[in-house]
Amino acid sequence: MSPRLFMLPVPLPSSLLPWMQAQVPDSTLARIARLRRTADQHLSLLAHAALRHLLAPLLGCAARDIPMRSLPHGKPVLDMARPELHFSLSHSGQRVLLGIAGQPLGVDIEATHVPVDAALPALCSLPAELHWLHSDLDFYALWCAKEAALKQAGTGLSIGPKELMLDRHPNLGCSVQSPHSVLNGLHVCSRTPEPGYAAALCLQQTLPVWCIERLEPEQLPDSRLGSNA
Repeated sequence: MSPRLFMLPVPLPSSLLPWMQAQVPDSTLARIARLRRTADQHLSLLAHAALRHLLAPLLGCAARDIPMRSLPHGKPVLDMARPELHFSLSHSGQRVLLGIAGQPLGVDIEATHVPVDAALPALCSLPAELHWLHSDLDFYALWCAKEAALKQAGTGLSIGPKELMLDRHPNLGCSVQSPHSVLNGLHVCSRTPEPGYAAALCLQQTLPVWCIERLEPEQLPDSRLGSNA
């Protein structure tokens, strides 16, 4: 399956909440309920409900029955011996980003309205990267790209952002260089899906032509992915 990326917005329509809750197992609902901010609860519920709803027809089971587990550093995966589907999810601001593919992938989205602290580029970037960090948007592109790579590899921030280098601006598409074999040679690309947000996709192979599809929450109950997508 070629990568499919979907961006969904909050706030959630109140009429849709029961349907979303029905897509998610009770254990996940309990974790969502423990989040302190209502906005974070809505983002997390939207991410998990949309992901399960889109995966269900591909796996031939009910959304809430899809078996999932977490890898040691927290990456959620299908709890199957040799899964043929892979996914990644991210949320920031008022947007959720989902990625589904036939190979391991990582996606990340960041709201870009907050000015970047002047100290952050030096803390998160290597000298070769600083040459093309000319604006806050450049830094958000770099951060999204590195986050997407760390998610693809399943390491999260157990590996620091200065332990991988992008060989050029990620808006142009780039390769990852790292002493960590799980990261070295990954391919990543970032873009601006809409004003106020940066997003990135990471795959092990050279990225195909890809786009981010916007999906309104109200459309979800009628949305389906075909196995030949």
